[in-house]
Amino acid sequence: MAIKRNITYHISEDRLDRACYIMETIGIGEVIKEQKCVDNLGRTSWQCLTNTGVLLVFDEKKEIVITLYIASQPKVSAMYEGKTPSWVFNIVRKNRKYAEMQNKVRC
Repeated sequence: MAIKRNITYHISEDRLDRACYIMETIGIGEVIKEQKCVDNLGRTSWQCLTNTGVLLVFDEKKEIVITLYIASQPKVSAMYEGKTPSWVFNIVRKNRKYAEMQNKVRC
């Protein structure tokens, strides 16, 4: 069953190339780890790691996708407090090549 979510202008305009690249090469996947975050302005968001190694950032109510990107090993390690399961580490390591390719195709 597909879940319909709202997205920000940031994704639909500023990061559309990245969102399309992720959806076409890696896929979004299912959420496996969530972390509540508060930025320096006091705004709360949720960072959700998926089983494909994609990081989705939602608003506080998890109703709006703020952004998405290919997760890095340091970020995933921080989410797992240094105890990243090996299968998650392998996915993130594999995705490094996609992140590098995405950076090459940017205008």
